[in-house]
Order: sequence, then C-alpha cells, then structure tokens
Amino acid sequence: MLAKTAMIIDDDEDLGRILIPMLEARKILALPVQSLHEAQEYLSYMKPTIIFLDNSFPDGLGINFIRHIHLADEEIKIIMMTADSAKWIEEKAKAEGIDYFLKKPFTVGTINAILDKIGHGKN
Repeated sequence: MLAKTAMIIDDDEDLGRILIPMLEARKILALPVQSLHEAQEYLSYMKPTIIFLDNSFPDGLGINFIRHIHLADEEIKIIMMTADSAKWIEEKAKAEGIDYFLKKPFTVGTINAILDKIGHGKN
C-alpha cells in the first residue's frame, strides 16, 4: 500500500501548523506549500493522495488551480478551503471537481470527518 500524503496549499502558515499534527496522527505525511507556483512545481514529481487548497493567493486563485491538480493526477482528493463567503466560488469549485468545500474557520472535527469519508481514516 502506498503511503498517504497530503499537500496543504495555503499562504497562511498557521493552517499548516494546525493540520500537520492532525494528519501525522493519521500517518499521513504532510507538505505545506505557500504559493500556487510552488504547488505546481511539487505536482510535477509528487502525487499526494489529498490536497487542502485555499482560494486566495498573491499568484492567483485556487479555483483556477484545480484543473492543474486533476491534470497531475485525477485520483487526488481535493478539499477546497476559503474564508470568502461568495457563493460563486463554491459553485465553481464543485463544478471543477473538488471533493469537499470548507468555509473557514472550520473545526478539527470537521476535518476528521472528511478524512474518514474519503478513506484517510486512522491506521
């Protein structure tokens, strides 16, 4: 069985500090990435099993990056996260094929429930 891996694409380093211990407790190796450009570079040789994707970055929008993730590997599960309350963002993200949409702030329990649903439960 391949190791479970996660990429956390968010320019807020605090989110990584919250998610990484949760993921490591589930034996999921996590890589925090602060820009879409950096994420694109990693996706050229790394295929995470799950990606946590923010929407707002200085170098673009996460919703426009979803297709790059699918081009890298259609099997990657995508959890879109944003503090933006605009309904069109959620609609477009779902149309692009994300697996879950989360509005910030969210709880640890919500993340754990999603990880269980997509087969990233505790080993």
